Amino acid sequence: MGKKKKKKIRFGGFIVLLLAIYLLVNLGIYIYKMPIKRIVINGNTYLKDNYIINYLDINKNSIINVSKSKIKNKLKEIDLISDVKIRKNYLGTLYIDIVEDKVLFYNLNTKKIVLSSQKEIESDNNYLGIPTLINYVPEDILKEFVDKFIRISKDNISLISEIEYAPSIINEKVVDDKRFLFRMNDGNIVYINTINIEKYNNYLEIYEALINKNGETNGCLYLDSNSENKHFNICDEITKRSNNSGE
Repeated sequence: MGKKKKKKIRFGGFIVLLLAIYLLVNLGIYIYKMPIKRIVINGNTYLKDNYIINYLDINKNSIINVSKSKIKNKLKEIDLISDVKIRKNYLGTLYIDIVEDKVLFYNLNTKKIVLSSQKEIESDNNYLGIPTLINYVPEDILKEFVDKFIRISKDNISLISEIEYAPSIINEKVVDDKRFLFRMNDGNIVYINTINIEKYNNYLEIYEALINKNGETNGCLYLDSNSENKHFNICDEITKRSNNSGE
């Protein structure tokens, strides 16, 4: 019978295996403990990045341990935020995509800012370029007005100085209880109602066309349902304002 051959233990391969396991374990620990290195915020207009980051207070958390659902729920506690999407990668970057409510106007009656979600929030003077609703509006009509006013672009909203509830009255009878008056920053008056409010998005084009056609630069623009033609007239509001300024 031949002699049995002894199996040689290959210490080199065993050491390589141990080293690989060691490296994998350490890599796992490194990833598990990796801090949030960068926070990228998208979609925010009114809320500043620093405000959101300070509000979350998660800089000391590890990227893998931070809960996306908890971040989302916490951010949705902020009145201005209507939706949030959270993404993260394991290189330490956290992505926060925010959908904000649109800031519509300041309601002088309630002393609050009105949002596109119908919420009203406290004013902290951080919202520039929004108009002021100067008088009382019945609740049902105000709700409908906000629903329609959302459709006006931010740029066109910024052209308005004041909003006034101005029902159309003929022979002491209300013929349009959903009419409003916009006092513009350029000195004009625009009459509009909730049904036709999207016409206002074309204000600059309409204004320019009327100037070129009639040579008139200031007056009242009628875009409410009671007027078939878009035209300027020197109206009571313009005359009243001129007289007041001369006093």
